[in-house]
Amino acid sequence: MTRILKLGHLNTPLTVLVVALLLASACSGGSDQTTMERELQEAVSNDLVPVRIGAVDCPKDVSKSPESVFACQTEVQGNYFEIQVRMLDAQGRYDYKLKHVALQVIRTEAALADQISIDVGFDVAADCGDEEYIVALVGGTFYCNAKTIDGSGQRKVEVKVEDVDKTLTWFLLTD
Repeated sequence: MTRILKLGHLNTPLTVLVVALLLASACSGGSDQTTMERELQEAVSNDLVPVRIGAVDCPKDVSKSPESVFACQTEVQGNYFEIQVRMLDAQGRYDYKLKHVALQVIRTEAALADQISIDVGFDVAADCGDEEYIVALVGGTFYCNAKTIDGSGQRKVEVKVEDVDKTLTWFLLTD
C-alpha cells in the first residue's frame, strides 16, 4: 500500500522570487552569465534554507532566446543538484525550476517512522543513512529501512519524491 507524506514546502514562493529576480535582472543587465549564476545561487539558497548550495554553473553555449530551456548545476553537500532555467524574453529575464530536493534526514526519518508505525500497528524506527540531507531527483526514489524497536525485524522502504514541495509517497517492500 502506498502512503503519502508531506514534509514541507519551499520557504519562498517561486513566483514572487522570480518576479523579484526578473526586475533586478532588467535593471542590472542580468543577461550576463555570471550575474545569472549568482542570482540563481541566491534564489535557490533561499528556497532551500537552511541547506547550503555550492556555486551555480550554467552552460556557456546555450541559446538565451525566448523559451529556450537549459540546465544549470550546483551541489548540495557533495551531491549533484540541477536547476532548470527557461528564458522568458530577449531582455534576459528567466524563471527556474528545481529538479532535485534536499530532505533533512532526521526529519524524513521521523515522519516515515510515524507513518509506518500507524500503518503496521507498532512502533518502528526509520533509517535513511548517515548524511545530514538526502538529495533526490523530483520524480525519483530513494530507500530507507524501517526497523522494529526491539530489533526483531526490518523492512526496506521505497520513497518517491512526488514534487518540489517535498510530497513523498512510500511503501514497504517485501523481501
